[in-house]
Amino acid sequence: MKICLFTYSFEHKKSYEYLCRLLFEGVKINYIFAANKIKLGFKKSEINVTVNGLKYPKIKTLNNVHKIKYLNIQHNSEKLKKILKKEKFDLGIIAGARIINKSVIDKFKIGILNIHRGLLPENRGLDTIKWAVLKNLKQGVTAHLINEKIDLGLMILKKKIKIFQDDSLIDINERLQNAELELLIKSIYKLKSKKNFVKINAKNKPQSTMTKNLEKKMLKKFEKYKKKNG
Repeated sequence: MKICLFTYSFEHKKSYEYLCRLLFEGVKINYIFAANKIKLGFKKSEINVTVNGLKYPKIKTLNNVHKIKYLNIQHNSEKLKKILKKEKFDLGIIAGARIINKSVIDKFKIGILNIHRGLLPENRGLDTIKWAVLKNLKQGVTAHLINEKIDLGLMILKKKIKIFQDDSLIDINERLQNAELELLIKSIYKLKSKKNFVKINAKNKPQSTMTKNLEKKMLKKFEKYKKKNG
């Protein structure tokens, strides 16, 4: 299977951890396409679910050791489309990317794999941990082959995580990240052996960043949520 990785060029936890796990598991990566940071159009949430101040090596630093082809390039660029057409990849893996256009997705024989931090189709979009608490949804991750719509496509695998009574939002996020890495490897092996996957259908729209007022409501529900879902 010929595989390429979509990552960020700057320090990024997901890009770093995905590449490390793939290399550890012996998955051959033929090419890395690393995009620069861009200014995002949505407001950042006030309540953080990640640990601040952590440092990770840039992908290029790690890549130099393992001699994988590397290119600093925007993921929806015409230049990348030409490369994809020439290279004829079976699978792309998202380890750091914004929305990828259909014209890029269609260049892959199997498709582009994404691991979404939320159980699809109910929990789409941003701030999925918080929305799960507010709406009393289970916490988990979903592996899927993407299409042009946000967090839809073809279902590969799902995994729910445990919730403990002393959990913080950061604890839940770390456990979700761990589940992502587990599904990443399982999904690749499943894609090698199976070609027909169920389409993800959703009536709900993808969620945006949670507002300050909704975050307050979410925090008030958090202790009850843990008791009910633990």
